[in-house]
Amino acid sequence: MDLMTFIMGWFYYSFYYMLLAGFATLILNKVTKRLWLSPLIVNAVSALVLYWAVKNGWISGHRATYAMYFNYMPIVFTSVVINAMIGTKRLFFNRIKQYKEV
Repeated sequence: MDLMTFIMGWFYYSFYYMLLAGFATLILNKVTKRLWLSPLIVNAVSALVLYWAVKNGWISGHRATYAMYFNYMPIVFTSVVINAMIGTKRLFFNRIKQYKEV
């Protein structure tokens, strides 16, 4: 399985998880004002929920790998990509503002 097929699987199997992760990231960005903090919070909550589900027996051991690849990883990846896009936009517009002031 190559990377593109893997990412297409993310959009097929966990599209709603990715939407919720993006929404949660944007809300956390409003609350924390630090771009690096919201993916860490999303990562920690996702890891704790996955661990809790495996520990309580809601997800069996062989299904935990599937849950990690198609639930946990897309959530964290979405959060990181959204904040990377926001950071790039801020950097770009700050540079434009600096050139206009000169």
